[in-house]
Amino acid sequence: MDIKLVAREDEGELIMSGDLDTRTSKDADALFAQIADRFKNVTLNMKDLEYVSSAGLRAIRNLYIKVNQNGGKLSLTYVNENVMEVFEMTGLAGLLNIRE
Repeated sequence: MDIKLVAREDEGELIMSGDLDTRTSKDADALFAQIADRFKNVTLNMKDLEYVSSAGLRAIRNLYIKVNQNGGKLSLTYVNENVMEVFEMTGLAGLLNIRE
């Protein structure tokens, strides 16, 4: 997995590609925590994210909680069908701000 940061004042956009799975979720979780401390609002651009496992879902959930605790907002953009299906099956689709 590869993550690139685009910084815009109080918003950080993370452009993600590859797989967010057991192998990559620990590093992603650590990066997400740093980003949530640095930016009030965070956007996960998932245009090139191909797969999310349960470990990846935990990392996203942890980011969601931390951003909300800091008074910010987490948004997800360009979620592909496979990843959206996982969000819907787990109930995260109703919790997360998912936009095109």
